[in-house]
Amino acid sequence: MKNILFLTHYFPPEVNAPANRTYEHAVRWVKSGVAVTVITNHPNHPHGKLYPGYRNRWISRENVGGVNVIRVKTFLTPNKGTIRRSINYLVYMLMAIGVSRKVKQVDTIVATSPQFFCGIAGALISRIKCKPFILEIRDLWPDSITAVNAVRKNILIKILIRIEKWMYFSATKIITLTDAFKAHIVEYGYSEHQVKTITNGIDFHRMSIEKPEIDLFDKKDRFILSYIGTFGLAHKLEIVLKTAELLKTQQDIHFLLIGDGADRKHLETVKRNMSIENVTILPLQPKDKIPYFLEMSDVGLIMLKNNTLFKTVIPSKMFEYMAKKKSIIVSVPEGEATGIAQKYNCGLAVPPENPAELKRAILKLYHDPDLRATQGENGYSAVYRFFNRDSLARKMLELILDVC
Repeated sequence: MKNILFLTHYFPPEVNAPANRTYEHAVRWVKSGVAVTVITNHPNHPHGKLYPGYRNRWISRENVGGVNVIRVKTFLTPNKGTIRRSINYLVYMLMAIGVSRKVKQVDTIVATSPQFFCGIAGALISRIKCKPFILEIRDLWPDSITAVNAVRKNILIKILIRIEKWMYFSATKIITLTDAFKAHIVEYGYSEHQVKTITNGIDFHRMSIEKPEIDLFDKKDRFILSYIGTFGLAHKLEIVLKTAELLKTQQDIHFLLIGDGADRKHLETVKRNMSIENVTILPLQPKDKIPYFLEMSDVGLIMLKNNTLFKTVIPSKMFEYMAKKKSIIVSVPEGEATGIAQKYNCGLAVPPENPAELKRAILKLYHDPDLRATQGENGYSAVYRFFNRDSLARKMLELILDVC
């Protein structure tokens, strides 16, 4: 039996995309006869508050779906601010390196970003244990923090870029989520043959509908445009509010925002100041309740700010809408995500940070139910064939075993 040591900053019961991808891959690997040990934090994302039932112990262990999970003490902080989050990342890196000594049976180390200190930990553990190291790149850090103006480009960023290059060249193989990420790494001189793209996808097994115990929102025969995910600086959700204001006379069009993040309080303040009633903001929901809100939606909104870096990303939420046969509006810089919408004819692509264009796309889908139905069927077919978690997990495991 092969033994995989996997390092990740996020893991269920946290519900963000990195946690979902890692868990959904790992449980499938275990069913294939591979032992998986995950080193992660005690769940606290995004508020920096421990989830019920957890304590911030130095080390705690549990078994989640057959996956051996080792949780380490961390510096608790909300998902905002640069200094405190950097301390959080560094503490995890040091704890992961220390705790890895307790994991005796290891054939391969896999580390995933964000954040890239997790990748540094993987590179160092690989040297300590003299085992191959596979690096999974989910975003281009530190580029992503400069893209949202979290940190200005300065000497520190130049140092981080040098560390980023060292981390890449410490890896036996690199897995990226998009071809654009792959091109970025190859530009640094890393061998193209050693970089493989394994996109995000959808776990069809968790798309069954479970209604929340409390009625949080009533559709009321309205046309619902939903955004479900992180309320981050990168998503520029204020554009949704401005678009809602443009459509406030269209009383049966309603916007539903579900999630949390660094920009949530700002959005709530802007909504109050604008006095718009066609927007509902709900808190982050448990993962098993998300399909209920996806099913309720008529159209899914995929939002990112207008920055060239975001040409390279594919927001994972678009696959969930596609799996529920929902048309999507992709309001992001033209690149990987808009390419999927256009290639499979499963949605409309509009320029980012442009309320007028977003309004135009919304009204087009609102007035054309046949187009919505066609795009919904196209999206389902595409995600089932090419972005199915079963096949993607198998593809990644084959690569890991090849390295072993």
